[in-house]
Parts: sequence; structure tokens; C-alpha cells
Amino acid sequence: MGSVGFVGPAQAVDHQTETEANKAALKQAKVHTWRRLYRDNDVRGLDAFLSDDFVIIGANGTIQTKAQILAEMKTDPWTMPDDFLYTVTGIVFPTPSSAIVYGHGDSTRQQADGSTCQHNYTSSNVFRLDTDAWRPVSSHVSDASCE
Repeated sequence: MGSVGFVGPAQAVDHQTETEANKAALKQAKVHTWRRLYRDNDVRGLDAFLSDDFVIIGANGTIQTKAQILAEMKTDPWTMPDDFLYTVTGIVFPTPSSAIVYGHGDSTRQQADGSTCQHNYTSSNVFRLDTDAWRPVSSHVSDASCE
């Protein structure tokens, strides 16, 4: 016969503490580390941060590989809007070593005609727990608009 597992109070607290620590690490990675690497156009830092198999899936279904993203950053550095802010609205753990971090990015942008607009987008970002840190595996951006 099989046995039924029981999670005692101490184990539940340890799991909850671990989950909260993982959520904090993931928020730090998505909100601060990723932003800093793009803001500073830090190609080497981004290379180390992203998983080797990382891809971005655009709203229209296009895919960019890590190599393409790094090459683009080298040749066409991005100027991040000063007011750019990414807000994490949730984190899901499909497995103990994977997480989906989702939320939205907001900033003021200048359009081709010189006028400004409020740019926003929604994204979901898959992270994998490697030996020492959570590393992005993919990012999907949708609902990007500038109004």
C-alpha cells in the first residue's frame, strides 16, 4: 500500500519562507537587474544573466534569440526612458525550479512626430533556477500600445 505524505507546521513554514525568498529574488531579477542591464546597455552582463537558450516572443509571434538580442544591443544601444517602470503583478511556480513572472511595463515615449505618449505593455517571463540564481529563459510581450 502507498503512504500519504503530511507536511507538518515546521515544513510548511520552511516552504513558505523558501517561496517568499524565491519571489523576492525573482522580483529583484525582473524589476531591477534586467532593467539595469538594458539601461546600461551591458552586453556582457546581459549575456551572463540570460539563459543560453533565451528567446523573446513578440506580440506578433516573432522570435528573437539571445544571440540576436546581444548583437542588436551592441550595434543599436537602447535609450531607456527615465520613467520606465516594470510592475510584477504575479509569480507562478509550475515546478520548484521554474517560475513565470508576469506584469506590465510603463513609460513615456517620444513618437516619430515628436509628440509624447504613454507606452505600456504586458509580459510574461519564464525563469529557470540554475545552480546559483534564477535566469530568464523566455519573455513574451503583448498588448504593447502608446497612447
